[in-house]
Amino acid sequence: MDDSAGSRVSVEDRERALLELSHHLGSGRLDLAEFDERSAAVTAATTKTQLAELFADLPGNLPSAAPLPEPNPMRTLVVTVAAIAVLALAAALVTGTWWPLLVTFGAPAALALAVRTGALRP
Repeated sequence: MDDSAGSRVSVEDRERALLELSHHLGSGRLDLAEFDERSAAVTAATTKTQLAELFADLPGNLPSAAPLPEPNPMRTLVVTVAAIAVLALAAALVTGTWWPLLVTFGAPAALALAVRTGALRP
């Protein structure tokens, strides 16, 4: 891999740059208009040199290659389950029947029961 200043930027490089710009906006070094301009330039940048130019007048220059925080899988699961429950309830109310709720909650419960009792092995 080529880590020189002229090498192409990755999605992670752009995400780190946008996070750093947000930090500078929050600390008052950038106003909203300049933040918008630089954010657009970050998304359009194709080389690390172009990214570095956007941070030349800011302390810390280009953000380091520190890894981005990993998404919390439990939060993703909770949001997904809540969205499914809301959609099932809405479908039941719109259709006037109970089958969307049965399918949404009954099928997973039956599957869990089958696995727990040994009738179905994971």
